[in-house]
Amino acid sequence: MREVTASAVGNGYRAPDRPRSVAIVGGGFGGVGAAVMLRRAGYEDIAVFERGERVGGVWHHNTYPGAACDVPSHLYEFSFAPNPRWSRRYAPQAEIQSYLEQLARRHGVLERIRTSTEVTRASWDQARSRWTLQTSAGSHEADVLITACGQLSVPATPKLPGLEDFEGPAFHTARWRHDVDLAGKRVAVVGTGCSAIQVVPAIQPLVAHLDVYQRSPGWTFPKLDFAYGERAQRVFERFPFLQRLDRAAIFAFMELGAAAMTSQRWLLAPFRAIARGQITKAIDDPELRRKVTPSDELGCKRLMLTDEWYPALARPNVALIAEPIAEVTPTGVRTGDGAEHPAEVLVLATGFKTHGFVAPMEIVGAHGRTLAQEWAQLPRAYLGMSVPDFPNMFLLYGPNTNGGTGSVIYTIEAADRGPAAGGRAVRPGTAHGVERDGVAHRVHQLVRRRARQRPQSVAVAVERIPPPGRARRRRYLRAERRRGELATRRAPARARALALPHEPSDRRRRARGTPNLAVRDRERVVRDRRLD
Repeated sequence: MREVTASAVGNGYRAPDRPRSVAIVGGGFGGVGAAVMLRRAGYEDIAVFERGERVGGVWHHNTYPGAACDVPSHLYEFSFAPNPRWSRRYAPQAEIQSYLEQLARRHGVLERIRTSTEVTRASWDQARSRWTLQTSAGSHEADVLITACGQLSVPATPKLPGLEDFEGPAFHTARWRHDVDLAGKRVAVVGTGCSAIQVVPAIQPLVAHLDVYQRSPGWTFPKLDFAYGERAQRVFERFPFLQRLDRAAIFAFMELGAAAMTSQRWLLAPFRAIARGQITKAIDDPELRRKVTPSDELGCKRLMLTDEWYPALARPNVALIAEPIAEVTPTGVRTGDGAEHPAEVLVLATGFKTHGFVAPMEIVGAHGRTLAQEWAQLPRAYLGMSVPDFPNMFLLYGPNTNGGTGSVIYTIEAADRGPAAGGRAVRPGTAHGVERDGVAHRVHQLVRRRARQRPQSVAVAVERIPPPGRARRRRYLRAERRRGELATRRAPARARALALPHEPSDRRRRARGTPNLAVRDRERVVRDRRLD
């Protein structure tokens, strides 16, 4: 394999030929996928830092009972590494981690991964145009920094009064304690999200009694999970096009769901009918039906796939408590109505800090400003990948890249092409860097405007990448402005108050002496292309 090198000229200085070095933080799907694609592009000087004992990221840390993927297996894999031997339609946790380890081993990436090594700080050296990483095993330098920390890496622990005083075991689902035997005990599960709908059905047959504390219900959809037999696995292995066909069909259905929650709202009716029918079929108790039926629109929160959640809630040893938690006592949980519910084990199924992106790592950019300061008001990045004043840094699974439907692996694979292509513009040993500051703010404005126009679909308001080419880009921006103006005229007073101000016309702009944004955008596109 040819190794990628560069000779660069900057300020009259010619840097020696040497390979571009890449540092990747995170050993999950994003980090391993980036390392594999970089190797395929010719990069050899790659170092991957993973704080866990094994690769896998979220699939290494989440080992709770019933842990499995909620995306069909044939879409929850890299397109260049299909696995015809998935055991189920929705792969379990251990199988997904095994797939990732085999992928890293097959592509020569496993020996480049430094496990049990946490990166605490990464700072940009402006004079040398290199990143300096402070890790638990010492310092490391690289020309390019790729953060693949993921959005499901830092557990969110609720600030419940008295939680520290609970006498029994209390732990988060992402830090499951397998040494705690739940058989015959009273267990309290806090949360009714994606982790809870898998944990509760798995432990319900074991426990004596199970209290599930719910803040607000979410919509669910039938999972329709089933096992792949040996014959089906052999067919997928012998005829790969059948697996690709199944993958395409799953992708098309996911895109249909995305259209229903964004531009084609009329498609929500059948999805809503199926979700309500799932509740009616599994639960006979009218009061329990009322508790689990959401009041918000389908798509406001993440749509959860399950076949076992509602039947588990209807079991006689399970109680769904919708009253807010007032405090945790040494022997149980006290709710807002004054009732105390005894518990011997407390399980926190309360999700993750999804807006951390690179937490708890500190990243310092070109002017001494940290990424946390840059994102103090709202996290944003150009195409979810690059942040101005943070040169040669690429984010994987960054802001506005998490859609309401589809596979995050598909998104990560598309984003992995960015570092492989952008790294070629890096000039080792010079003061040049790669960043997208020209149109980052403009694209972010488009995203926020579309999110505000559809307040019920903020969860799926992902970035729409403007098309390439000056003429096509100008048409795209004009269409976006017209769409925003039309939505503002038709919106109620509250929506108009939230809408962003629109740009003045060319005549008013010339009268005020303000620059033409279309011309300025063209100049930014030309300047950005010079970096490519």
